[in-house]
Amino acid sequence: MYINRWLVNHADFRPEKTALICADTDKRLSYADLLKETLAACKTLQSHGVKKGDRVALFAQNDLRFFPLFFAAARLGAITVPLNWRLSAPELEQILADCDAKIMFIDGRFPADAVPSHKNTVHLDELLKNEADAKEIPAVDLPEDAPVAIFYTGGTTGTPKGAILTHRSVHWNALNTTIGWGLSPDDVAPVFTPLFHTGGLNVFATPMLFLGGTTILSKSFDPEQALNLIEKENCTILFLVPTMYHMVRESPSFNPDKLRRLKIMISGGAPCPKPLFEAYWKHGLPLRQGYGLTEAGPNNFGIEQKEAEARVTTVGKPLAFVDIKLMKEDGTVAAPGEVGEITIKGPHVMAGYWNRTEATNDVLRDGWLSTGDLAFCDEDGYFTICGRQKDMFISGGENVFPAEIEEVLLAHPLVAEVAVVGVSHEKWGEVGRAHLVVREGPPQNFGDELKKFCRERLAGYKVPKEFRVEEALPKSAAGKVLKKELAQR
Repeated sequence: MYINRWLVNHADFRPEKTALICADTDKRLSYADLLKETLAACKTLQSHGVKKGDRVALFAQNDLRFFPLFFAAARLGAITVPLNWRLSAPELEQILADCDAKIMFIDGRFPADAVPSHKNTVHLDELLKNEADAKEIPAVDLPEDAPVAIFYTGGTTGTPKGAILTHRSVHWNALNTTIGWGLSPDDVAPVFTPLFHTGGLNVFATPMLFLGGTTILSKSFDPEQALNLIEKENCTILFLVPTMYHMVRESPSFNPDKLRRLKIMISGGAPCPKPLFEAYWKHGLPLRQGYGLTEAGPNNFGIEQKEAEARVTTVGKPLAFVDIKLMKEDGTVAAPGEVGEITIKGPHVMAGYWNRTEATNDVLRDGWLSTGDLAFCDEDGYFTICGRQKDMFISGGENVFPAEIEEVLLAHPLVAEVAVVGVSHEKWGEVGRAHLVVREGPPQNFGDELKKFCRERLAGYKVPKEFRVEEALPKSAAGKVLKKELAQR
């Protein structure tokens, strides 16, 4: 049931309705087309021996063929693993090994040294070369908690963990989003965020496909092109991270009239500053804050526009099938106005982390997901996010974990100690700043040398924007580095 019913239903009821548009080529797929391509992809996957429970990896920028692959894998009971193409090849090879991918599809747009090696690599152009019909490839009988995708998210140690999304969790996130935000089959949603993020796949793309709406995919984000696309295609809903909204506002082509048909503008992935909200509100544009995470949804709250503007920092109230508790450190539930850790329960929550029983048990207890994020709820039931318990920070919508960067920097022969903290940045929301103790006087252009050293070993967004050499790092009596003090310097 669930995901394997979506396309069959829409291809029957609204076969000519546009399901997908490629912003880069203007190619358009109806729901009948999408089902046909899904069945073709099923045939291809079967020809490579893919069966129920197998993992199917994809290394590609946003591409219409993502969805035939995703729905084909689901129909066969296989599991899609979208790969973050911003990571280095060695980082991706760790992920491929962890999930033991049966096959990896690549789109061929990347230089050879950026593509991770895998024993069974197939070009994405091969995906749709076969033909099949629904009778030839019936949907596999699956329980509702069968995995449908694994999204890898970094851990506090920097080691990626694969969040297991099930048919049930993706379906109920789509249902929550539809009900809570008032979506309809007439809505048109562009997707500028990458599909290897739950924000790319599950904020609006899967809800649109669940509803029978229209999704537009763009391989990259350019503010001028985005403005023109939103106007041309009469888009009605939009999700961007704050950095993207900042770039749109600063674009020489910015014209609020291009955005007039938007009924919802959601900002997520990082805190959105008040001046950015106000810059859109003064033009009457409906920008509001969302909150979510890969492990739950990611859509958890909703709010009407008038309340969003009256309560600038709030993310609103829990969606229809989402339960939220704020837990204090003593294990009691926070009272109105008290800060507590956000814990979430509902059918949209992940099943756990792939091959990580201990990590799963750390965050899932009696069906409640511990997020590590802090919030308070006011007397009227509106939630406001306060910050994160862990050191992780978000740069341009990407999660960055200091321990991973620190491990790389400590491999440099001159670095004796290091602590990386996230600091605010006007464009990217937050960026990394590294505080170092060196073994001897640093050479000239040491910061440039360290940036190059990091870029060779890490994705670009993880590289600190600033390096400061310190005589010593501040520490507690227990010897723990006082990162809060460093961040405030």
